[in-house]
Amino acid sequence: IMVVSLDVLPLALLEQAAVTEMPPRFAVPVTDIKVAEGLDAVFECVVTGTPVPVVQWFRGDACATPGTGKYVVSQKEGLHSLKVKNVGPSDSGLYRCQATNRLGEGKAPVFLKQISDVEVWQGDVARLSVSVTGSPTPKIQWFFNGRKLTPCMDCKLEFAGSDHSLILPRAGVQDEGEYRCVASSAHGETSCSAQLRVRQRQPGSPCFARQPGSVLCAPGSTAVFEYTVEGRPRPDVLWSKGSERLLSDARRSIAQRPDGSGSLTEWHCVEEDSGLYTCRAVSALGEATSVLTVTGKYRPSNSSLFPQNTGVYCNAFTSILEVSPALVN
Repeated sequence: IMVVSLDVLPLALLEQAAVTEMPPRFAVPVTDIKVAEGLDAVFECVVTGTPVPVVQWFRGDACATPGTGKYVVSQKEGLHSLKVKNVGPSDSGLYRCQATNRLGEGKAPVFLKQISDVEVWQGDVARLSVSVTGSPTPKIQWFFNGRKLTPCMDCKLEFAGSDHSLILPRAGVQDEGEYRCVASSAHGETSCSAQLRVRQRQPGSPCFARQPGSVLCAPGSTAVFEYTVEGRPRPDVLWSKGSERLLSDARRSIAQRPDGSGSLTEWHCVEEDSGLYTCRAVSALGEATSVLTVTGKYRPSNSSLFPQNTGVYCNAFTSILEVSPALVN
């Protein structure tokens, strides 16, 4: 097998004097692999850069050093490989290749959290979310059945830090299919995909006539989420933050009125209140779900909070090794 790469330089660089230095770049990134127990697993990638980058392999945060006898590291003309010998279930995990030289700092896009399959009721909010990291900040694109999506009344795109979400305010059967998220930068591209299924409602089942909206608030202010829910019998409304059930207490108030309207009020918001909130309307005929976010807006008081350029360029790619149990004849 021969692996080759093509690097196209910006025209502005070509118009200057000869280019003598370039930051590390994964011309061919490392990918996820799945192998049977007892075999060897081999990760490969092609790295370019001038000066020649120093390449290291990691499993999680620990360096995969050949001295342990478990790993074999090799390289030839930019092609780098890590062999994990005689793999077992304990070898499954996250493996990372890192290339460094002196031209700055950067990382290839990596999904910290991939989108997963979603099933919602017709008319409910459908949210597909990812968490992605990289430097510079990766460009995020969403696709539905191969078609690129853009923000509109039927499709909203949200992001907060490394978290990105695609939101369909009122999902219908026409929205069923495959959704793919692509994260890309000058250092590489990665993607993940999932399926959305939309279930038909029974007459009288819960639905939101008015969806609670996401909130951006300052420290110490009040965040209010208001909704209106319909259904016969009248649904019960439950609030949660992440996996934690929310109830009225000294810092929040939950109201539910006979006409189906209601609200969640958070007083004196602090940074820890930021996150993903879920409002569920539940009855014997089913449930409706609305997902929203609280985002705190903060202004740093000290410029030292921002790290200075260290003068070392770091480019990294992450992959997952999954080991399947050995087959028993």
